[in-house]
Amino acid sequence: MPDGDRFERRLRGKGWRPVYRLGCASAPIEAVVDRILGAVAHAFREESTAGVQELFSHLATAVSAVQGSLFRTAVSQETFDELYANTDGVLKDESYPEMLRLGQKAALRTFNEAEGDAKLFSREALKQQFTRNLAWELAERRCISATREGIMSQTHRDPDAQMKWEADVQRRLLDPCASLGKALLAEIPTVIRVPKRQFKPKEMTLETLREPLQVLGE
Repeated sequence: MPDGDRFERRLRGKGWRPVYRLGCASAPIEAVVDRILGAVAHAFREESTAGVQELFSHLATAVSAVQGSLFRTAVSQETFDELYANTDGVLKDESYPEMLRLGQKAALRTFNEAEGDAKLFSREALKQQFTRNLAWELAERRCISATREGIMSQTHRDPDAQMKWEADVQRRLLDPCASLGKALLAEIPTVIRVPKRQFKPKEMTLETLREPLQVLGE
């Protein structure tokens, strides 16, 4: 059985197989991001996100505490520890579902990022960053980690090149997560839709038909 089939069979959940296939094909990063967001939006709609808003509320409180302190370094570790304890309480109340475990990781990561980026003190920017980190945690957990070896084999990347590619994908998730975060963290339940696509295929014309095919991996 081809290696691609072996790695693809590890995937569970709607939308992750196209992410893997595009990754193996060295597709434009925007196309990979579109597929990741489609799979993430489906997960948000189909799985319980109860508790995610509470995780974000604890994150916002922690970031606010650090923002308002004249001695940010001194209160940082204490605030981080409090954030961990509060988010762990949310997980315990909901019996530790995977969505919230990944949400806790996203909240803690976002807190660390906010310490060095004053822009994240804005609540909307914080929502966007938290949603991006949660989307990436889902993608890494449910697709990338299970198929990384297969993607590297098909694209002939070494570990450093693969990590750079993953970092690029993660960075490109940020902008479209603005709208996704507003829906996910809305106080009034809102339908979660896939963000507007970033990848726009080139229009087919007589001129483009005459262009030579690009070799995958270049």
